[in-house]
Amino acid sequence: MSNLMTQDLYLSAFTARQAFLPGQDQAWLKDLRLKALEHFKQAGFPTDKLESWKYTNLANNLLKMSLSFELPKVTPSAVTAQLKKRGFEVEKAHVMVFVNGAYSAELSSLKTLPKGVVIQNLASALAHETVKTYLGQVASAQKKAFTALNMAYFTDGLFLNLAAGQLLEWPIHVVYLSANASQTTQSHLRNLIVLGNDSRAQVIEHYWGENVSAYLTNAVTEVVLSQGSVLDHTKIGQEDLKGFHVGSIEAKQNEASQFISRTFSVGGALTRNEIDTTLAQKKAESVMDGLYLSKGQQHVDTRTFIDHLSPNCNSHETFKGVLDGESTAIFDGFILVRENAQKTDARQSNKNLQLSNTAKVYSKPQLQIYADDVKCSHGSATGQMDEEALFYFQSRGISRADAKKALVYAFAGEMVERVPSEYLKPALTKFVQDWMGGAS
Repeated sequence: MSNLMTQDLYLSAFTARQAFLPGQDQAWLKDLRLKALEHFKQAGFPTDKLESWKYTNLANNLLKMSLSFELPKVTPSAVTAQLKKRGFEVEKAHVMVFVNGAYSAELSSLKTLPKGVVIQNLASALAHETVKTYLGQVASAQKKAFTALNMAYFTDGLFLNLAAGQLLEWPIHVVYLSANASQTTQSHLRNLIVLGNDSRAQVIEHYWGENVSAYLTNAVTEVVLSQGSVLDHTKIGQEDLKGFHVGSIEAKQNEASQFISRTFSVGGALTRNEIDTTLAQKKAESVMDGLYLSKGQQHVDTRTFIDHLSPNCNSHETFKGVLDGESTAIFDGFILVRENAQKTDARQSNKNLQLSNTAKVYSKPQLQIYADDVKCSHGSATGQMDEEALFYFQSRGISRADAKKALVYAFAGEMVERVPSEYLKPALTKFVQDWMGGAS
């Protein structure tokens, strides 16, 4: 199926599907959906002729599949029990579960919330004034085809709104489970996070799949950080190996706000993560960390964009990857320092470890600076296992296989050690160790 045929399928299917989408009683949302569909019609699916999609050609895989618009109703095994096996102490978190794009209240566990804190599934919060004000404003449908498609077709997701001064004690762990049996499916998930002045929250987006057929997860997260607010955000990708994941996180940061973004990716046939933030007012700070692990013929594409719009802002960005088999990884990081953004401190680093001669890495760190009073740096390094280090281990009686695992964990484990959350660290340690158990 060609790009154009697939595009036409989505355009023609919308008329029939819109009656099943949430918010039919909200005129403003219906208008947003129709405008987004028009943007998608004009843009079409991205091709490798676009610089930002140069190494990710969807025509060879995703766009060849016929994905059902129907959301299969399944009853998965207890999600909290699976989370415990993965190393999470779920008793110490607010847990929300979405299955095939639909919220499951019976599988979720939200603790008592203080006044001024709203944690809700987005489909049931569409009449909320904050949703009306911010939905589609940060992650605009005009920018990206998949974002436009998401706005047109989204079914549900997380809505988090904190009033000024609220400090949420426990993390919010949101699970997005794809379980489609023998049916090829798609889920379009939309998350909206709005933090008031001097508020603070920790959010975990956790994607995984239990499938026997291919599926697409198209996820968009919008973040609005008011003055002095802090969001600690972690995205964990453990999609099924037949799954395709296209995800976008877009944030707007106001004065002295802090956005900590971590991305850990291990699953999926094809994964594309885009993380953008705009430091819109002075003294805002962004920290972006990421770890991607791939093997077989997996394809992992990571793109970041940090827009330094105002002076006295900091951004520190570190991404690492470990590749095995015939897998492919792309890192495309872009930092823009605008003319008025004096006193900027921006650092970017990408390092990759190849465990095989057939794995491929394309790394493109970029700086574009229009201010003169700045501290900016960027760098990239890709290499294979250090044979001298392996020999050192072996000379002390440690097998080559164990020595290799130790060196891989030393390289990848740095990204886990940077995580201060005691809720996350045990699970992320297991995340890396489980992957290493299947690597060559």
